[in-house]
Amino acid sequence: MKNSRWSFKRFLIIGGVCILIGILSSLLLSGHLPSNFRNFIRNVGYSLMIGYGLFANGYVFSLVDERWLSWIKRPVTSFLVALGVTTMYSSIVIFFTNWFWFGFLMDLSWEQFWPFGKGILIVEYVVLYFITQFFYARAFFFEWKKSLVAKEELKQEAISLQYKVLRNQVNPHFLFNSLNVLSSLIRIDAVRAGVFVDKLSGFYRDLLGFRGRDIISVEEEMHFVKKYLDLQMERFGSNMVVETHFDQSKAYRLIPMTLQMLVENAIKHNQVSQKNKLVIKIYPEDDYLVVENNYQPYLNPIDGEKVGLKNLSERYHYLTDKPFVVDKTDRYFRVKVPLLKMENKLEGIL
Repeated sequence: MKNSRWSFKRFLIIGGVCILIGILSSLLLSGHLPSNFRNFIRNVGYSLMIGYGLFANGYVFSLVDERWLSWIKRPVTSFLVALGVTTMYSSIVIFFTNWFWFGFLMDLSWEQFWPFGKGILIVEYVVLYFITQFFYARAFFFEWKKSLVAKEELKQEAISLQYKVLRNQVNPHFLFNSLNVLSSLIRIDAVRAGVFVDKLSGFYRDLLGFRGRDIISVEEEMHFVKKYLDLQMERFGSNMVVETHFDQSKAYRLIPMTLQMLVENAIKHNQVSQKNKLVIKIYPEDDYLVVENNYQPYLNPIDGEKVGLKNLSERYHYLTDKPFVVDKTDRYFRVKVPLLKMENKLEGIL
């Protein structure tokens, strides 16, 4: 009810502004106000028709703005597209209104209309572009503000995620499995046990080094996930097969621990045994890095996979326009991670 009252009040305000602009335009073009009541009513009717038509630019602009414009990433293109749409729509309104009032109602020919009509058209286009500049500036400001808020939220989320990742990696499951492997190695091969301890400490050293960093090179991420896989290979042996292929690791960036989380998901949610070997592949595909594993879930699936992937997907959504792709079939589970470059949104958060 409150919104309806405000909409009606806004409708009346716009009408009042249109009438005022019409009276001022008449005074500017003819040097005097409408000479009689009939001319005044005609001026009011014309002003309301042309005014409401032009003010509807706001609704037309909002539809275009939501779908095709990006004032932060493509300001010049957005301005030209918005200007083109505004001019095309407004020209239809202006020429139809003038034809209706002067051609249809007053039965004037083009030759009779043009001597005074050209001044009317000029004023209407001036008023039009004055109003549209307000819409453009408003749209740019709101998108800029939204970008700042999103950037701050991403930083807060990154801090929270880094804490959660660190906490989760030092959880009882990971430590329990690692200590079990270490205990077994101590009994059968002290040298391998020492190597395993060195690998474990190196893994945590790198993990702590990622704190405070929003993105890292693929080379660093690949190096880190290999340390994680080395620890897991001590546990699973030949029951887990890993294939990695990447040649341009220095040219791209990833969010820290992306690959480690995806590999951990593959191990956590799939059977790993001599009968059911887990095969994990990491390879490039166009502008993506793909993490793929054969799909052999437990009879009673473990919850939690969707939440982690959703959080990771949302972070990549802010950093790039390329989608974060999750593809699952009866045979495989595949995640395509968009590779990042040091440009656009990334420059603002580093």
